Amino acid sequence: MDESSPIEIVLINGLILSQPGSSEVAPHGMTTVAKGRLVEVNVAVDASRFESATMVDCAGCLLMPGLINAHVHGAMSLLRGMADDLPLDKWLNNYIFPSEGRHVGPDFVRLGCLLSAAEMALSGTTLFADGYFYMEQSAEAAIQVGLRAVIGQGILDVPAPDAPAGAWESRIQEFFANCPTDPLVRPALFCHSPYLCGPETLRKAYDLARRDDRLLFCHVAETQWEVGEIRRRYGRSPVEHLEHTGVLGEGFVAVHGVHLSEHEMDLLAQTSTGVAHCPESNMKLASGAAPVADLLSRGVRLALGTDGPASNNNLDLFEEMRSASLLAKIATSDPEALSAHEVLKMATVDAAKVLAMDDLVGTLEPGKMADLIVVDFHRPHLTPVYDPVSHLVYSARGSDVRDLMVNGRFVVRDGRLTTIDLESIMDRARELASRIAADLE
Repeated sequence: MDESSPIEIVLINGLILSQPGSSEVAPHGMTTVAKGRLVEVNVAVDASRFESATMVDCAGCLLMPGLINAHVHGAMSLLRGMADDLPLDKWLNNYIFPSEGRHVGPDFVRLGCLLSAAEMALSGTTLFADGYFYMEQSAEAAIQVGLRAVIGQGILDVPAPDAPAGAWESRIQEFFANCPTDPLVRPALFCHSPYLCGPETLRKAYDLARRDDRLLFCHVAETQWEVGEIRRRYGRSPVEHLEHTGVLGEGFVAVHGVHLSEHEMDLLAQTSTGVAHCPESNMKLASGAAPVADLLSRGVRLALGTDGPASNNNLDLFEEMRSASLLAKIATSDPEALSAHEVLKMATVDAAKVLAMDDLVGTLEPGKMADLIVVDFHRPHLTPVYDPVSHLVYSARGSDVRDLMVNGRFVVRDGRLTTIDLESIMDRARELASRIAADLE
């Protein structure tokens, strides 16, 4: 960035956590923004230098990096609450897949992703990794709302909403050709699972992704059924199967990783494979508790995700952080498992690394993108404050986010979206839901 660029936004006062995991919460002086990037971070206040800039007073608040949702199916906000309290196989096969077959198209995905992006923005998420179908529409929605996104086009060996069986490669080429070119979005690929994508599909998808330095996401070891099914088909556990297929590595993100052997955890660490942990979805579907403490002890790169709003059922990463920490404690009978500091790092710094964007986001440092949130601590449930990080994980809610900035632009200001007409989007969602509900009767 040209250092002579005029400062556009100046944030002053309050507290700041600039680098979760390696710095402490400190009194905040002044942070400045120009051309979408951070120029100065927590320097002495001298607002008189920037008389033409927008001044933002953060008194009573905490300034920090935006949260990063490493795994979501945004369009599924339109299926939220449609079929709850069911195991994964019945939930998918009896409700989700049939409804997707009847209703999912470009307009469905665009509307659902707008709704999800709005929810994420209002609750503190500045970057999300989405995986579904018709993903050009997800990219358009992210751009319209103003969030940063990794957009993973879905791949199945069976018929998908946007491609017949066996046609996924041509669909991928179409996606790459039509995905909007914008600094906010990065295309990626999303193989649903090792049981719906065979070894040849996984290998081809991995090669296509790595050819252009893109990520490949895949649900892995989510349920005991999956472990048994992959072992029956291939004679190996899911992670061993993926290692044998040749797709593990820094460009691969294994989603869930609930049922892992010691050897599989070693493989994930040795190959520098990223893992997206989705505790609330895993609990709701009774899939199990991922061995987060064991993965961290091996140095596995761990991020936090919500999964889709149809299996969570919200996209509030503050709630997800709390759930992740509490689930790890009860699963290990260890109150020190997955501390507030560790889980906050998973939702910021480490998620940025898993999504290969840590050169741009995840911390507040001069030169990085101005993707940040201002959390209002002037709330009864956040008073008094002994440990701000503990409050962020165990007490704060998405609704405590006062301001959210992406690329130096306020997407949320004083708790309100600045970029879209949310009421009209919710009206359209309710109208579509009435048609979906009619099909279930």
